[in-house]
Amino acid sequence: MFPHALRVTLALILFRSGPQDFPYSLQLSRACAALAALASLLLMAPLIPLPLALAAATGGVVGLAFFTRTLLRARKVENRLVQTLGAQYLTGALFALAMWPAFQALAPELGRLLSDPTAMDSLRAGKPIALDPPAWATLMSDLLFFWSLAVSVRINRLAADLSVATGLLLTLAGALVMMSFVVLAQILAMPLMGLFGLLPSAPAAGV
Repeated sequence: MFPHALRVTLALILFRSGPQDFPYSLQLSRACAALAALASLLLMAPLIPLPLALAAATGGVVGLAFFTRTLLRARKVENRLVQTLGAQYLTGALFALAMWPAFQALAPELGRLLSDPTAMDSLRAGKPIALDPPAWATLMSDLLFFWSLAVSVRINRLAADLSVATGLLLTLAGALVMMSFVVLAQILAMPLMGLFGLLPSAPAAGV
């Protein structure tokens, strides 16, 4: 069944099929959710501590399920949930894996930014920051992001019988919902990290 799901997903990525073509299997949907979480974990692990990366990956998967169920329930087509989630999870996992080389190349610059309090303060204040990421990695990550967004919009539009504009707006809203779940999962993970001594120690104050 998974080879068939993979073929449908590749066709989805090329805009040649829809979520209705994805195999209807709860077990397959759960496996795709686990694969999506693993792919997300691989992307984030070089940038943040592993427990936070795991929490973020889990939060993203749960957030997507929450948004998709809410959307399809509101449109009274909740019977399409299993196929829609399977399609969203597997396409997301493939895009994340495709982004992995670019993220590996971007990781040193992003890691330097995240570990530099001065740079983060400048970022929050809207000031320019000197970064020198590889041009190919930036271009590749941007291209794959917008491609994945277009695929996600198509899946939501076909699953919930939406117009293109409404599908785009609701998909962007879904991304905000996912980010909220990611942040919440990381906040909940912080006490556990502290309990096991996994939080990074604060830098000593200068004399």
